[in-house]
Amino acid sequence: MDSSKSDPIHAYPSYSLADRKVHIIQNTEELIKAVESLKSEKLLGFDSEQKPTFKRNQAPHGIATIQIASLKECYIFQVKQIDNLTALIELLENEDIAKVGINLAGDNHALHSEFGIRMKATIEIDSVLSKLTSKESIGAKKAAKIFLKKDLQKSKKMSTSNWENDTLSDSQIKYAAEDAAVALDITIHLLNRYPFVIETMPIWFKERV
Repeated sequence: MDSSKSDPIHAYPSYSLADRKVHIIQNTEELIKAVESLKSEKLLGFDSEQKPTFKRNQAPHGIATIQIASLKECYIFQVKQIDNLTALIELLENEDIAKVGINLAGDNHALHSEFGIRMKATIEIDSVLSKLTSKESIGAKKAAKIFLKKDLQKSKKMSTSNWENDTLSDSQIKYAAEDAAVALDITIHLLNRYPFVIETMPIWFKERV
């Protein structure tokens, strides 16, 4: 299945957000409007970013951004700048809206540590991919190559950048938005291209589609 082994890396076009609009959310009013637009969705891509720690035994800085993607939009919530996160928390706890991502266990741990919540109705797409490829984990970058035939740009410089900046750089915005969107795009591609994939999904998800 991994045809990427026989194809040169440069043969893959770069992954892109396509026609998605990216919105940077920095206050409660913007957050409420964003959540309202997402509440009608049944499947969302999710990711989060934290300012990295570089010293041993240094306490984590906590979640700096939460990214949520639909097919048409991607919202980057700069949570440390927002006074009231209630509407966003309610969205994450909404059992009627599935959230897909990679390493959601890590995201959920951070959400519980910081806000005392856990996302509900989550699908760990990496576990689905591992059943298809017989590998424990392949990650977003390799999954994008195998299934979408796209090159997802993953920069360590970006992943370890300061996500608590008041104003995110264009590169940070692109990195963050693509991390949330690619999980959704891979999931939709698998469900459309390989009908048997639905059998690898949680029972509650199979009952809805």
